[in-house]
Amino acid sequence: MKLTLMTLGIMINTLSSHNLSNEQRAATFETAKQVLIDKIQNRGDLPYATVEKQLDLVEQISQFELGKFLIERGGLNGYWTHYIVTHPSKNRLNGIHPLEDYLLNQSPTCIATQQRFVHFKTLIQKYIKEGSALASVPCGVMGDLLDLDYSHVATFDLHGIDLDPEALAQAATYAQEKGLCHNCHFLERDAWELGLTAEFDLLSSNGLAIYEPSDSRVVELYRQFHKALKPGGILVTSFLTPPPIPGQTSEWKFDQVNMEAAMLQKLLFVDILAAKWQVYRTEESVKGQLIEAGFSEIEIFYDDAHIFPTVVAKKI
Repeated sequence: MKLTLMTLGIMINTLSSHNLSNEQRAATFETAKQVLIDKIQNRGDLPYATVEKQLDLVEQISQFELGKFLIERGGLNGYWTHYIVTHPSKNRLNGIHPLEDYLLNQSPTCIATQQRFVHFKTLIQKYIKEGSALASVPCGVMGDLLDLDYSHVATFDLHGIDLDPEALAQAATYAQEKGLCHNCHFLERDAWELGLTAEFDLLSSNGLAIYEPSDSRVVELYRQFHKALKPGGILVTSFLTPPPIPGQTSEWKFDQVNMEAAMLQKLLFVDILAAKWQVYRTEESVKGQLIEAGFSEIEIFYDDAHIFPTVVAKKI
């Protein structure tokens, strides 16, 4: 079902599929916050952070909207992902909380996410041709497609597919702001149940595999993308590499990482918030999954720290 700008405004919760990234963890923000406080108090001091320090961080992150959303959901939706990745161009410095400043400007994974977004746009731009059909799954605000330059083509179609009707509405609004709404089609659907065959010349997908721990489910996701692409079609996707954990190989470039900032990131995202995007895979495993799904000619494009690589794969 294609959604118009009018129907998007009234489409709510019509699907029962599970939202991996940002389902609410509790009925209210205060309840979600109290769960974190109780966890910290019951657990006690960590080797690198006292209970008092942890509780202070919970209080700090409660003081700005991005932090509140992370407490409530443990993940990011399309709006907040777009907020983070566009920060370098927006330069939101005046009046923001110091902890939000850290998240946007120092957190290694957030920096890698911003660089990943630049890679996506640069790579996708190269594949825009006359009559191209491009898709973003999950689309979120759809900045990966809507921020591109289409001045050299007369005809093209942009497809935003997402399980979250709020994200579709935000993407439709952004398309209108960009003057591209007449080229856009929106579909509310689970990425694992696309049911589309040979529809797109290029499919862009960020933010699903990092929430899905099942390797077989990720391969099935890539199979859905492979089926939805035309012969010769291109998949642009991404993955998180394993962080430095004792006894585990990490692909991070440590000379490009502020380790003090990385420790605060671990404390916030792992120990306190238990963020949902904690699924890591090596380059070798991701390539193997894509090959199993039918893709070939796989290329990897790294951010500076090798934390959030971009992948380009082809359907032969």
